[in-house]
Amino acid sequence: MNSEKLLFHYCSTQTGFAILQKREIRLSALSSANDTLEGRVLGRVFTHLLRETELPEELVDVAAVIVEGYPDATEGFAFCLSEKGDLLSQWRSYGRDGSGFALGFSRDLLEEDFGDVNFGSRFFELMAVNYGEKGLNESLKPFVEDLATEFVVCGSFARLRDGINKERALALLANRENQASIFIGSNDKSSEVFSRLLQALSPLHFQIYKTKPLHFHEECEWRLLRYRHKVALPEVEYFADDHSIRPYITSSIADPAREVIKEVVLGPKNRTNLSWMRAFLDSVGLPHVRVLRSSIDSYR
Repeated sequence: MNSEKLLFHYCSTQTGFAILQKREIRLSALSSANDTLEGRVLGRVFTHLLRETELPEELVDVAAVIVEGYPDATEGFAFCLSEKGDLLSQWRSYGRDGSGFALGFSRDLLEEDFGDVNFGSRFFELMAVNYGEKGLNESLKPFVEDLATEFVVCGSFARLRDGINKERALALLANRENQASIFIGSNDKSSEVFSRLLQALSPLHFQIYKTKPLHFHEECEWRLLRYRHKVALPEVEYFADDHSIRPYITSSIADPAREVIKEVVLGPKNRTNLSWMRAFLDSVGLPHVRVLRSSIDSYR
C-alpha cells in the first residue's frame, strides 16, 4: 500500500467526501489539537540546554521567554497525515472509529511547486514529525553552543523587569503585551545587542511544530504546514463548535495538482459500495484514484 510513498489523512466519511468533491483541504490550527505540548517541546529543550552554558542567568531567562513564547505568537496550520494507511489506532482516533476514510496522497507531489494555484511547496512545507526530546537535544545543541559563544562576551545586556518572572513574562507575551514592558536593557548598546539576539533566535521560530512527545510515535505523522501570526489575515477563516471558535486555512487542489490524490481506503466499518465509490470519483474528475477496503476486517 505504501510502495508509492503515500501519506494518509484519516477523516470521517463526510469530511473525506467534501475533500474529494470540492478538491479542497483544510489546514487546522495546531493550538486546537488535543496535545497540550503542541509547539512547546522545542522551547523546553532549548531552555534546558541554555542553562548548561556560561550565559548569565538573567540573559538565559530572556532568551527562554522569547523562544518559549513563540507558540503564543505564531500558529501552525497543518493538514495532518500518516505514513500508515490502515492503522487501527488512527481509525479509532481520526477515522470516526473506523467508519471513515483514509485518503492517500503522493508524498512526492505534495512537495512539488504547482505555480500560482493555492497548493504545493510555494505555499506549504511538508515535514515529518520528530518524536521525543533525544533527537531534538542533539540537533539543538550546536545551535545553543554557537549562541552562547556569540553572546557570552556581551554580559548581562538584558533581563526581565523587576517583579516579572519567567512565567509572568510568558503570560504577558501571550496576551500581546509590549516587549518593552517585559525586558529591560543594562546599557546604551543593549537595544542593538537585543536585536541581534532576536535575529539569532529567529530560525527556531519555524521549527516549533516539528516535534511531538514520544508517546505519539505510533502515528508516524507528517504535516503539510503553514506558519502564520495570530492576527486577522485574509486567508484565515473560522468555524465554531460547542466549545470554541477555531481558525483554519483552506487550500484548493486545482487541476495541475489533482494527481496528488492517489488512494481512498475505506475504514473497517465503512459501508460504501465500491462500485458507487469509483463512480463518484469519476464524477468529480478523479478517475485515477484507487479504492481499497481496510484489511482490518475483525474490527466491529
